[in-house]
Amino acid sequence: MDYPAAALAPPGRAHIERCPDCRHRTDPDCPECQGTGLIIYRACPRCGDIGRAYRDGRNEKGAMVCQLGCGYAWTVDYPGWAIQQRPAGAWYGAAAEPV
Repeated sequence: MDYPAAALAPPGRAHIERCPDCRHRTDPDCPECQGTGLIIYRACPRCGDIGRAYRDGRNEKGAMVCQLGCGYAWTVDYPGWAIQQRPAGAWYGAAAEPV
């Protein structure tokens, strides 16, 4: 992972990456990072793999399944999943919102 500061740790098992669309230039019009230059990829709460699938095939309202790693299934309200979001006022986002 390429974290902007050595002391920065992503929330939960999420992965923080530089935005591939705007190349970390903090473009306010970038649809991927909303001008932050960074993206938080949410990951499996058990193994940390970012490869996941929706159990119903459409959205995360039902449940998610770890597709590449351990096969673990979790719901949207699972604490290990819910923590993987942008904290309010953090350097990589101004509002608490899942990515």
